[in-house]
Amino acid sequence: AVAWEAGKPLSMEEVEVAPPQAMEVRDKILYTALCHTDVYFWEANGQTPVFPRILGHEAGGIVESVGEGVTELVPGDHVLPVFTGECKECAHCMSEESNLCDLLGINVDRGVMIDDGQSRFTIDGKPIFHFLGTSTFSEYTVIHVGCVAKIDPEAPLDKVCLLSC
Repeated sequence: AVAWEAGKPLSMEEVEVAPPQAMEVRDKILYTALCHTDVYFWEANGQTPVFPRILGHEAGGIVESVGEGVTELVPGDHVLPVFTGECKECAHCMSEESNLCDLLGINVDRGVMIDDGQSRFTIDGKPIFHFLGTSTFSEYTVIHVGCVAKIDPEAPLDKVCLLSC
């Protein structure tokens, strides 16, 4: 579901989703939910609008493929995307008092992947921006590995998807 502009109805589109690059995973989203945060940014209330984009940040899915350097996840793993990731190397990630990662902290304006500044979504060659590094209103999405939490495969994805928020 693509948000082409602020406040306009979301549009169901065929989107090309590129393969994951280094330290990225491509997930098949099986369940997603709508949060007030998605609506807030879709309506462009009080922020710089970034459009067109694929919203969504509450979801449960399965790893479809992994990019170079990803060792902690394999295709088939059940996962939750998380918009406040952990690089596991910065001072905040190493601290016992904070997990507000310097690299993967919340950035609502970024709209692209961290490593190369490019989107993994396109329609007819035109880039479609990411949202909160997760973009779960897409059947497939590409996410930095630090923003993906592996979960027990017995956990019901239709219920635990809400925990990714």
